Amino acid sequence: MKIARTGHTATRLQSGGVLVAGGSTELFGGGTIFASAELYSSSSKRFTMTGAMLEPRTGHTATMLADGKVLIACGDDGTTSLADSELYDPGSATFLSTGTMSIGRDDCTATRLANGKVLIAGGFQLLPDFSGSVLDTAEIYDPDTGSFGLTGTMTSPRQGATATLLPSGKVLIAGGADNNQITLDTAELYDPVSGQFSPTGHMTTSRYGHLAAALGGGDVLIAGGIDNRGVSLSSAELFHAGTGEFVRIAPMPRDRFYVGATVLTSSTILVAGGYKQCSSSAGSFCLEPVKSALIFDHGSDTFSPISSMTAARGSFASATIAHGGGGSQ
Repeated sequence: MKIARTGHTATRLQSGGVLVAGGSTELFGGGTIFASAELYSSSSKRFTMTGAMLEPRTGHTATMLADGKVLIACGDDGTTSLADSELYDPGSATFLSTGTMSIGRDDCTATRLANGKVLIAGGFQLLPDFSGSVLDTAEIYDPDTGSFGLTGTMTSPRQGATATLLPSGKVLIAGGADNNQITLDTAELYDPVSGQFSPTGHMTTSRYGHLAAALGGGDVLIAGGIDNRGVSLSSAELFHAGTGEFVRIAPMPRDRFYVGATVLTSSTILVAGGYKQCSSSAGSFCLEPVKSALIFDHGSDTFSPISSMTAARGSFASATIAHGGGGSQ
């Protein structure tokens, strides 16, 4: 890339290229926050700069819309969570202002629903004095009007949860942390028809910084993360949408959190990089990036090692690309 980044997003465009936007120089706050963005071309295997975002932001979301534009929402500028959102237009290679959320939020989830609208849920509101709170509110972005509107309230405040669209059109929200800094094992479902959240089964363990990836038939792979004891996890489980239950499966070969998970097919997931827990003489939480990678096969519900990445990295962004630069999202 032209700029080293963490806390950025990567979104595959309808052209087959990938938009990389925002981020910062530091993993946990501080440093320089970027407004810049770049495009990756799979045909040339190169990054080029594109139009900059309207404001610097890190920890945001990027969601492809039906018309090919990308909604950029949430995140912060280093001091305050942002309520303003923007759209990247691939046709003009520029970012344009769009709706404003009811509240600024970091570390939220963004899910494109079957009707083309986008569910923004939970997150953390960072205030200028560096205080804040974990949120249980949710909003819907309507691309037709370019505006946000509040929807149902989650069953629990959540920061760092995962959100996965199910074949039924509902959205599975799992894990994260609440206002008491308790890592959660609870999960809930958002129903876009009723606009309400309802509890579903408990995960087999509490998780924050975990991965969640949709599989065929309504199953969802959930793995890794950090539990309520502050221990990084190698364990994995499946959510079965038909029963609303979580079932433990064989673990990954090693613990990892803030990991990359990319859907390859309806039954295979690429799991790459992330962080492992390392010893700390100061007694504080210690993390170390890893470069190993795995393929999860839903046929056997097992993880198999593959060749490692060329560099150890965690908190990165990944997106599938089309061979030759064509194809669609």
